[in-house]
Amino acid sequence: MSKVVDYFIDHKQGFLDDLFHFLRIPSISNNKAAVEEAALWLKRRLEASASSLKIIRTLGNPIILAEWKPKTSDEENTVKSPTVLIYGHYDVQSPEPLDQWISPPFEPEIRDDRIYARGVGDNKGQFFAHLIAIECITKFSKLGLRVKFLFDGEEEIGSPNLDEALIQEKEFFSDIDLVFVSDGPADPSWKPTLCFGARGIVTAQIYLNSASNDVHSGNFGGIQPNPAIDLMSILQTMVDDNGKCLIKGFYNKVFSPDEGALKAAEELNRTPEMYQKFLGISYFGGEQDVPLVHRVMFRPTINIRGFHAGNIREHAKTIIPKDAVVELDFRLVPHQQPTQIQDLLINHMEQLKTRSNRWKLMINRCDVTFEAGFAPIYTSLDLSWTKILAQSITEGFGETPVKIPLLGGSLPLYNLFQYIRKPMYIIPFAQPDQGNHAPNENLMLEWFEKGVITSMMLLKNLGSKSVK
Repeated sequence: MSKVVDYFIDHKQGFLDDLFHFLRIPSISNNKAAVEEAALWLKRRLEASASSLKIIRTLGNPIILAEWKPKTSDEENTVKSPTVLIYGHYDVQSPEPLDQWISPPFEPEIRDDRIYARGVGDNKGQFFAHLIAIECITKFSKLGLRVKFLFDGEEEIGSPNLDEALIQEKEFFSDIDLVFVSDGPADPSWKPTLCFGARGIVTAQIYLNSASNDVHSGNFGGIQPNPAIDLMSILQTMVDDNGKCLIKGFYNKVFSPDEGALKAAEELNRTPEMYQKFLGISYFGGEQDVPLVHRVMFRPTINIRGFHAGNIREHAKTIIPKDAVVELDFRLVPHQQPTQIQDLLINHMEQLKTRSNRWKLMINRCDVTFEAGFAPIYTSLDLSWTKILAQSITEGFGETPVKIPLLGGSLPLYNLFQYIRKPMYIIPFAQPDQGNHAPNENLMLEWFEKGVITSMMLLKNLGSKSVK
């Protein structure tokens, strides 16, 4: 494997040039032309080394499937090695606000040993590290296992058409033994990271239109209802003073972490002071009677992500606004499903009508809508893969990884997880401050290089493992 690593180091600049070309394509999820350009760029790249390649045309953006068959110089090798699927996405978030970027988002630039560009961390740079690894390995006929790639063109909008590809290509996914995803930032401790799952998410909007027009707050103050105040009253019925969600049934299906997950959470050794310093806070939200580490991975949450009514500052008017809107997100843990949470919220709103006639009239003027949500994914830490993955990451990064049982954030991979029914692991190659979805998104060159080498080690070590 040392020859493979040396080959990467010797040709690193060429690989970076290719990555920069890819990053220049503004493949924002709803920019169909740019997404198509990125898909065709990937196709041309993959054709040079993959054993097989297919673009799946969906109702939305293309999904690309590629496969590399085992290719070793040892013809006596009869080990039945595992088949690995690597998932990545080539669509990116919109770069606004543009005025906060130091360099243009789609003109990649290296500053202070970091690559700055939209999509470099989320997710082009991270999955490109895997692609470089397999290209280097196959140069020396050292690939000892079957490797498959799935490149998604709609991850940033919830992968609404991924099911279509899964159904169309059953045979492609039939022999998968485990799945890698390199996405998101590494642990805030700046250590390499091995994650075993991610929370799910449901987003909801409650729109209250309480009158036909905005009115003068003096002329009609005390008569026309204020939708901002009323909406806040509704929200206060959903969370108590100790951070518990009051929506009936919200905690009914919350999973109990197994022994391996609890041990890994304890070994993180997260102190209140660490969180306070990292977040710049002096007190904590969430369930006050639950340990801090458990709150960010083992427990579901309710969050107000935005609230709007009327106008403020230079646009302020002394009016009673006619409407108000709040957007919520719920983070889900294993055994919870988006449809279940949606039903619970609707039932909660219906129950509020029984409080009084005024509440009934108020709720009747509310419109509750949901965006696409997805369920959590979780793989037990007790499986035999854990040891070999941790060893490979250690060899790639030169440091033992922290094990995160469940990421606090969400990935739209439940359908893939449910369809394949095989262990899924998240191994980020981006540093904690990558700034994904934000201006000046970046990927440290050091982490990118270690990601490539880690991928090489993963493929080498798994290639020598027998699947029973």
